[in-house]
Amino acid sequence: MRYYIYTLAILFYAQFLLAQNAKDHPLIVDIQLNDRLQMQVNASIAALNNKAPITIFNGKEVYQLSVKKRIGDTIVYQFPAQDAEWRVAFEKDFSEARGWWINYNKKVPVRYPIHLYMTLLEMLAKPDSIFPELFGRWKVLFEPGTPNEEVLVGVFQQEMNGRIFGSFLSETGDYRYLHGFAANGKLHLQTYTGYWAFVVEADLNGSNEMSGVFYSGGKSRSPFKAIKDETVQLRDESSLTYLIKRDEPVLLKDLIKMNGRKTTIDLAAEKQLTLIQIMGTWCPNCLDETKLLQELQSEYGSKGLRVMALAFEVGADTKKQRARLKNWMKSMNVNYPVYLAGTSSKDAASARFPMLNGIMSFPTAMLVDQQGKIIAIHTGFSGPATGEAYTDLVKKYKQEIENALE
Repeated sequence: MRYYIYTLAILFYAQFLLAQNAKDHPLIVDIQLNDRLQMQVNASIAALNNKAPITIFNGKEVYQLSVKKRIGDTIVYQFPAQDAEWRVAFEKDFSEARGWWINYNKKVPVRYPIHLYMTLLEMLAKPDSIFPELFGRWKVLFEPGTPNEEVLVGVFQQEMNGRIFGSFLSETGDYRYLHGFAANGKLHLQTYTGYWAFVVEADLNGSNEMSGVFYSGGKSRSPFKAIKDETVQLRDESSLTYLIKRDEPVLLKDLIKMNGRKTTIDLAAEKQLTLIQIMGTWCPNCLDETKLLQELQSEYGSKGLRVMALAFEVGADTKKQRARLKNWMKSMNVNYPVYLAGTSSKDAASARFPMLNGIMSFPTAMLVDQQGKIIAIHTGFSGPATGEAYTDLVKKYKQEIENALE
């Protein structure tokens, strides 16, 4: 059996296109993740030429791929703030194109075949379709009944004609902008970035139970079961990453600045409230967190807060790592300093903070007081796709900062 996306209704896609210039040309992008799994992404191109950007409609997230360069007949499109690209060759009339999605965020770049073509979607939902009510919170068990069993929280919003938006919350971060369609006992969700390609296929048992498979890229698959449960919660953050040496100040040695020079930052000596972001350009949750930290820097910087990022990047070539970081900073308009701190591993990040039990997630954020001591820790990040969870997290960040400034 071949797994295909439940293509969204034409009304759904029209909603996306209304947000764009009327001259934009709609595209469907088939991404072949493996010989059995394909996902379709909604997109548009601004004009029928080799200089026009492509817009991706990833549920309630909209982002743009810019033209990076041309190599013969091939156009290279760059993802924003991600070390990934499309390399495609269009037909002369720009009616379709074939090529590759290449993800450079891995130790060895990964590529998937893609096919772009101009078309309008057909209605999938028949007039007599049954749309289950899936909105609310769900207790989700990945790999149920195995030693790898993991509890997640599904949060879904539901709109007309079976359209679903939401995310899975986990202790290491949310699954970002999941979106899709539910009807006649079936559920399809997906999200797509330069780094992630997630697909969820599930069978529904009414409106309160489901079981299915979660696919990540072309190789990873995890069976799951879920039940509707408005009371389900993840473990408290304080039980995940915590202080084992409460009075030890933060000393950051041999950080690499973007100019290649090394520096050491002694937070106890600097006597400034500091919010440290543990991140990597390869981490989609880190992109969501960065947008919030920029807002916090703008709002509280004049009152005494300093935000800084410690980046842990793929590979060992510091020149390439810094180049990737510079592109990320430019694309995101980052308004706080970023330092290269090591390679992309939790062990490398943990070694920087011996006063903690360890770093278990990218991103992790920690608030350090004017004496250089950690006073608050946030493991993972629940982004805008999670709705209320994101709103609550923003309030928590702000309250911690305001209390520390006082």
